[in-house]
Amino acid sequence: MVPGVIHNAGEAFSTLLSEVLNFLPLLIVAALLLIIGYFIAKAVRELMTRALRALHFDDVANRAGITRALRLAGTQLDAARVLADIVFWWIFLVFIELAMNTLGLVQISAFLNAVLGYIPNVIAAVLIVVIGALLARVIADVIRGAAAEAGLSTASLLADVARWAIIIFAVLAALTQLNVAPNMIFIFFAALMAMFALAGGLAFGLGGVDAARGLISGLSMGRMLQPGQRVRIGNEMGTVIRHDMNTTVVDTDHGQISIPNNALASEHITMLGSDGQQQRTPAGTV
Repeated sequence: MVPGVIHNAGEAFSTLLSEVLNFLPLLIVAALLLIIGYFIAKAVRELMTRALRALHFDDVANRAGITRALRLAGTQLDAARVLADIVFWWIFLVFIELAMNTLGLVQISAFLNAVLGYIPNVIAAVLIVVIGALLARVIADVIRGAAAEAGLSTASLLADVARWAIIIFAVLAALTQLNVAPNMIFIFFAALMAMFALAGGLAFGLGGVDAARGLISGLSMGRMLQPGQRVRIGNEMGTVIRHDMNTTVVDTDHGQISIPNNALASEHITMLGSDGQQQRTPAGTV
């Protein structure tokens, strides 16, 4: 009996040793793949970081507000390094997946393969957010400047609304790229557009009538109320200093006054000559 037990133990040990000897080369190959992959990924990360910084990607991220968002998230990395780190892990995971295949760990390899297929979506989503935030800032500045030039008192509000609308659209596009609940995102986007449409309709219906009246009055009186023109508007008489889409500034004997254009519709306007006499009067009021 004892010889049989020794024989069985010997065969088991021989089988184990054979499997270890067969597995050892695979383990060495997998380790070499991990080492090589790590150094290749690290080199690509450094090169990509330098290339992005040379292209002033960090400046773009700063203007888009991405760097501030990273600081709020608790990381001290800049935008270029974050994108380079994503690429680093993508490359390194490729070699990890190869190592797992070498060792015959099929389930882990399948999981890593799914992760590798998802990382390009993450990179695309990051770029969508960066470009969207930058575009939002540029358009907001353009709207703020144009509205201020037109004399609108709501220039900052219009710019902020446009900026956040573009940022929200970019975030939704990034989430769609990541395949995060696409049906829910579509419903949210449709509800958001409906909310903006309803808010715009209510704003115009409740408070936009006077603005529309002022705009129409400003356009209709624009040719007559030129700077330097002597004019009598209601009980005020003076020289037109400025006339824009919202207001008309008149220099009177007791100082400059600003008259909203929507008030022109209810005032009698008389054009005067240099001697203060009536030059011509528009047909009725504006």
